[in-house]
Amino acid sequence: IKRAIAVNKKQAKITWNKVEGAKGYQIQYSTKTNFKGKKTITVKSASATKKLIKKLKSGKKYYIRMRAYKIVDGQTLYTSYSAKKKVKIK
Repeated sequence: IKRAIAVNKKQAKITWNKVEGAKGYQIQYSTKTNFKGKKTITVKSASATKKLIKKLKSGKKYYIRMRAYKIVDGQTLYTSYSAKKKVKIK
């Protein structure tokens, strides 16, 4: 993840650099640093470099991480997760 920012109430925008050979990206976010109770978003576009996460709770801190994936012989292969970013929702 290049950047994670709170854009307004209940939303956060994250941006990242494209990963060569990726088919898409998987984003996880949680209010806990260990990602217990996480939510997962799949971005099914290799050319995507940003995503708006909606329906977050005001006044909470969220931890966000992501990884790229590709499909080889019908199997989904994931990279390791990025370093987590913290964002506080207004």
